[in-house]
Amino acid sequence: MMFRRLCLLVASAAIATSLVACSARSGQLEVNEDGITTIRITSTQSFNTAPAALLVHGDFAERYGLDFEQVNIAGSGSSNQVAAILSGDADIAVAGSNAFVDSAIGGADLQMFAGLSDIIQSLVVSNNAIERFGVDVDADPRDRVQALRGMKIGAGPTGSAGNSALRVVLNDAGLDPDRDVTLVPLADTNSAVAAGLEQGSFDATWATIGSGEVAVARGTATTVLSVPAGEAPALEGYVCNVAFAPTRFIEQNPELVDRIREALAEATRMTKEEPEKAGQLLKNSVYSGMDQTVFDLAWSEAVKGYNEGNLFTRQDWNSFVDIFDESSEHDYSAVNYEKIINPVARGRS
Repeated sequence: MMFRRLCLLVASAAIATSLVACSARSGQLEVNEDGITTIRITSTQSFNTAPAALLVHGDFAERYGLDFEQVNIAGSGSSNQVAAILSGDADIAVAGSNAFVDSAIGGADLQMFAGLSDIIQSLVVSNNAIERFGVDVDADPRDRVQALRGMKIGAGPTGSAGNSALRVVLNDAGLDPDRDVTLVPLADTNSAVAAGLEQGSFDATWATIGSGEVAVARGTATTVLSVPAGEAPALEGYVCNVAFAPTRFIEQNPELVDRIREALAEATRMTKEEPEKAGQLLKNSVYSGMDQTVFDLAWSEAVKGYNEGNLFTRQDWNSFVDIFDESSEHDYSAVNYEKIINPVARGRS
């Protein structure tokens, strides 16, 4: 398997969309002598993209005739994954629906063909901050969030799915994200998060599960809110992590996309029905350097957030609009659902 390091800066959709018309691979893809087609897929060290990692490291070539080649992305932001698709360095991406929709609004000719999971995020607060701010970790979820008033919170950059979701959660608890807390941008929500909590760079983190949990495992912080556990009611119905590709790629390779969806469905099924097998596969590959205790803690939470069926129905779209339209600079309600969501992902809703 060939692994390539793709060093991309976060690019706005307005800049990146100029690439998509000429850079996506066109025509039928080449198949090797064994009938295996290579698919370049973006991947990050994040439980949000675990289904993509399972495709890369699982035995999908024999079953589906697909060899998933990992395109590593610098950082974990969805914008970097969109940029990889638009520049032609990847065929498909598994990334945040917010970045996908914003890119489509900006003119990128992309379509979503699968919905995969909730946002696999958690709110972790240092034990020092819990004591200073009087956080009751057993209170109602909204009350726990209200206790963040005055805190410095490490979160993804503005425009990212994580940042957008946190703003919704804060607003739902009656807090103004720009006045009542201080959001500290994390260039990479997977590295040095625990150290930032322990050193006081921020009081709390809103990051991919498995990041702040390093400090939880050390006994210096506590997970106060877990989205996969259903503790963020304001995000109910939010399908965050989705699979998408250039529209031309999908239209020119319909049978191939069907097989990719089947492989994604199998990867998702593994997370729900065989979590130990899926977890071991991930631990031995993507997370080989992660402490086993931290991995077990994170994986036990993450598996709750993956959605079998891999659809993004009209109801899912309406939930997305209801959750984010008011706080976004875009008018999501004006977006043509049928244009950006491929029929294979719509289901019957």
